[in-house]
Amino acid sequence: MHGTPQIVLQGYGAAGAGLAGDSTGDKHAFTIPPGNWVLKEFGTTIASASTHATAAVISFEKRPTAGSDTGRTVLGTITKTLSVNQQGKHLWQRPTTRVQLKGGEQVVVEVTTANGDTLAFVPQLVLEESPETYANLTTHVEKTA
Repeated sequence: MHGTPQIVLQGYGAAGAGLAGDSTGDKHAFTIPPGNWVLKEFGTTIASASTHATAAVISFEKRPTAGSDTGRTVLGTITKTLSVNQQGKHLWQRPTTRVQLKGGEQVVVEVTTANGDTLAFVPQLVLEESPETYANLTTHVEKTA
């Protein structure tokens, strides 16, 4: 492999199941690993069949401080196609502007419009390393023994 290293983060429910898209609210929080990263892509794989006319809207939101909604901003949304079974399809999007993420920050996955019937989904993030010195990152604190 050549170029800048990338990682893929995936969010699963209990026992490896997809997350519930038939109710609103926060479904998963990805904690960004140590370092400096650029969000290259976000998306979800639809893990169950649904042809309901009310389709899920899944929002990906940056949370600068883990566990706190202060400063939380929407990075983008994914909408399942109305009345179409998209089971097994990967729906994805690239951010329209550069999104920088630092270790310890979070990306929260929230269902803002519930699917009209049962829907399971598995969200993903694709991150690309943005080399940086830990000493320049305010979210990294060196501890000594």
